[in-house]
This record gives sequence, structure tokens and C-alpha cells, in this order.
Amino acid sequence: MKRALLIAVATLALSGAPALAGGGGGSSGSSAPSSSGPSYDPVEEYQKGVEHLKAGEYAKAERAFKRVTKVARKDANTRYMLGLAHYGQEEYKAAAKSLERAVKYDAALYQAHGKLGVSYLKIDKAEKADAVLATLRGAEEACAGTCPEFTKIASAIAEIEAAKAPAEQIETSSLEPLVQQVSLETGDVLYSEALRLINLEQYDAAIAELRDAGAVLGPHPDVLTYIGFANRKKGEKDTAFAYYNAALAIAPDHLSANEYLGEYYVELGDMDRAQAQLDKLNTLCPFGCAQTEELAKWIAEADA
Repeated sequence: MKRALLIAVATLALSGAPALAGGGGGSSGSSAPSSSGPSYDPVEEYQKGVEHLKAGEYAKAERAFKRVTKVARKDANTRYMLGLAHYGQEEYKAAAKSLERAVKYDAALYQAHGKLGVSYLKIDKAEKADAVLATLRGAEEACAGTCPEFTKIASAIAEIEAAKAPAEQIETSSLEPLVQQVSLETGDVLYSEALRLINLEQYDAAIAELRDAGAVLGPHPDVLTYIGFANRKKGEKDTAFAYYNAALAIAPDHLSANEYLGEYYVELGDMDRAQAQLDKLNTLCPFGCAQTEELAKWIAEADA
């Protein structure tokens, strides 16, 4: 099933509860995650962690990111940031463990690969560092200088190679440039550009922008939802399903995530679960909303 998509490009409101973007053909909001969501805002907690990182307060950053992982257990960016917090405390074994999870949850988070390789070298696991380097070189070859992530791949390779140099040549590793640039304004720009690319059906480029937005904003349900959406449009349905559920773990009443999850079920032919999503949206939108109307159309067309 193919339908025209036009997503309104709007900034994210990040003071207080996460903004809940609309789905379907436009944008509309829900005031806040329901009471079944987390008792604290993981996006705000992520922002606190980043600010502690930038201030060199690594133990405080660690505590903040660990709180986020209680809600967003498989968020690759949070695991990456937690790895940086351990790294800053010279807890290289713990850093490697967290970074291993980061690359497991998102193999294209290349900055995490770079720091993972360096962490392995710090704990005398050169073979593992070489394996990471081989993975990165394979990605670089496959990319051939044309993919959106090429610069990050090259930077990660350079970081590991520099760490393998003689001790007197190794410089103290600083925080990644993207971490230093973290601000809500930066996140808004990245997110808006990603939605523009989705409207143009440039899904790979959109996902790259959304990854950067996620690194800046943390596990924001809007960002997670549209990473899922872009992957679904590429045919990566399992990845899409995981991201929709990640968004709903943080904001169970997120209208777009619920709609798109329903569309996912329609595509699978699982009409019972699609109808369950529509029933939930009808409860969330008793007077109707764009997401309810769109999912109802999908179900009606599939039934026809």
C-alpha cells in the first residue's frame, strides 16, 4: 500500500514532557506521556547526562544515563554516552561493555565503534580492537565515499589507528564533536532536516540525520518513531517494529507511534493487532484525529 506522505516540519518542544508529533498527513500533539510511562522524563535525564559529560562530571553523567537505560534499555545513543562517562573515569572495561551494547543495538553508530576499539586497547585486548577496525574498514569499503555516514566511519578508523600508535604519540581523547555541539537548537535543526528528507523519500539520509538528532536529544519518542517509519519505508520491518516499541515504552500514548505500529500490522496481514491499535487511538482521540482516520483507511483498504 502506498500513500502520499507530507510531514509538517516543526521543532521539538523539549522543556518538560517530550513533544508528541502527529502522524498521517500532518502534526498534532498529545500533552504528555500517559501515567503508564516512566515517572521521569528520559529526554531531560539524557540532557542532564550530556551536560555533566561536557563539564567533566563523569560520575554524575553515569548516574543520569543509567536512569535513562531503565526506560530506554536498547537505545544505542544512551549506551554510547554511558560508555563515554565510564571512559572519562578511566573505567575502560565498563566503557567497553556499554559500547558493545551500543553497537549491538545500532551497528551504524560508528562513533561508538571508534571509542569501543580504543577502550579495547586500553584493557589490552588488541585482537578485539583489530576486529572493530576490520568492521569499520568493511563499512568504509561498502560505503565507497558515498553514504551519509562516511565521515564518521573515517573518523572512527582514525581514532583507533591513533590509539595504536606509540604511547608518546597518543593524545588524550576528547569528547566527540557532536557531544560538544549538543543543544536543543541543534537537535531541532537535525530533526527538521530529517523530516524534510522523509518527505522527499530519501530514507537513508533521513535515518542518518535522525541518528544525529538522537545523539543530541536522547531517546525522544518523536525521533524513535520516525527512525522506525523511515526503516519501514525501506522494507526494514523488524527494525521499524523495534523503534516503534522503543518510542511507546517512553510515551505509550504517542499518536504517531501507535498509528504507524498499526500500519505495520496491516502490512503483515495481522488485522487483529491492527484493529487493536485503532481501538487504542480511538480511546486516545475520542473526538477524532488524523492518526485515527489514517489507520482506519489502511484497515478498510486491506479488508476490501
